[in-house]
Amino acid sequence: MSEVIAFDRSKIVDADVFGAVKRNPERYLVEWSRRAPFYVLVDGRPQAVVNRYEDQKIVYEDFDRFSSAKRRWPGTEMFYYYRGLPVITDNDPPAQIRLRRLMAPAFSPRKLSQIEAGVRAFIAERIDRIAATGGRFDAVADLSHPLAARVLLGFCLDLPEEDWPIFVRIAKGMAAFGVMKPGAATPQEYLDAWEAGRAYCERLIDSRRREPRDDVVSNIVAACDKESRISTEEMFATMLVLYTAGFGGVTNTPAYALWRLCRDPEQLAALRADPALLPGAVAEAVRMDTNAWTTLRWATRDFEFEGLDFFDGMPIHLICAAPNYDPTLVPDPGRFDITRKPGDLVSFGHGVHHCIGLGLAKMTSRIALAAVVERFPNLRLADPEFQPEVTGGPKERGIKSVPLRID
Repeated sequence: MSEVIAFDRSKIVDADVFGAVKRNPERYLVEWSRRAPFYVLVDGRPQAVVNRYEDQKIVYEDFDRFSSAKRRWPGTEMFYYYRGLPVITDNDPPAQIRLRRLMAPAFSPRKLSQIEAGVRAFIAERIDRIAATGGRFDAVADLSHPLAARVLLGFCLDLPEEDWPIFVRIAKGMAAFGVMKPGAATPQEYLDAWEAGRAYCERLIDSRRREPRDDVVSNIVAACDKESRISTEEMFATMLVLYTAGFGGVTNTPAYALWRLCRDPEQLAALRADPALLPGAVAEAVRMDTNAWTTLRWATRDFEFEGLDFFDGMPIHLICAAPNYDPTLVPDPGRFDITRKPGDLVSFGHGVHHCIGLGLAKMTSRIALAAVVERFPNLRLADPEFQPEVTGGPKERGIKSVPLRID
């Protein structure tokens, strides 16, 4: 990017996309869902924001103009937490399709069927532990957070529990990127966690190549070795995305759903009366509180799109939940309604970039919601006026805590 670029400053929207908007998005997204692409300024430089449903679908599909491969642009340091690894989210087809193929066994219908019994047993154990407290619990700390670690690292990746902290440490460190200032250096604590993860994957590849097992990691190594030997970087990238990208969905989806249900007693009562509404409750929570805050693309050259000038290397933010608040697609979008059927929205991406872990997030959320609602008839918010604190990395809209009462 040249030092100075000429752009239409009338297309700037004065909004802190990763601060105030991310914390309280509803008041912005109803309008933005119908608004043409615009600029926001980060460190004095323009970045593009694309929110309309049809516009987002074009960006997802047009790899020629809108690439997933990161470019250097001032004010984008917060997005380099994968440190150049060949991760699926930073690649376009055909490389993206190859990487997706590596990940597919961990989220296949066969794998989900195999782990469902384990998910139910683990949630039942957590519910028993919560019930023993007799009073209150936190939907994140006491339920969804330990569920995510167990499901992703234990059931999906088949890693021994003593090795889980390696990846948990990396995932927690990514949250620091959500508050990074332009030009800031990567925290040393994160670099240390990163190196520990890379070294672990190097040992794991060698171990599974010498002594294959019936697990996802061995299958990835074997599949790659049919064509070429998988590199440490590719294995680390695959495992890191399998865990860190999935962790938010499995953690945040049931927590947001419980918050939404408990702040709306009529919807909670409707779910109790008709458990068939459970998939709708999960879908509506996902619509209103999408775990992924933005999807990032980069302009491959100078061009114009929907009245906005894009410049070579410019970052382009797709606010994932914005189309979910389009009143022409979802009537009265600010109302939580577990009976609605919103159709084909883009909360979890689109086309070849559709989230591979969506089925897992929905399955675990349905099981968790059903268990909590059935076990605790007096379930409610500890504070009726509670508003969640948003957390997580820059592209995630995580939920820090949901204090609930069951007495």
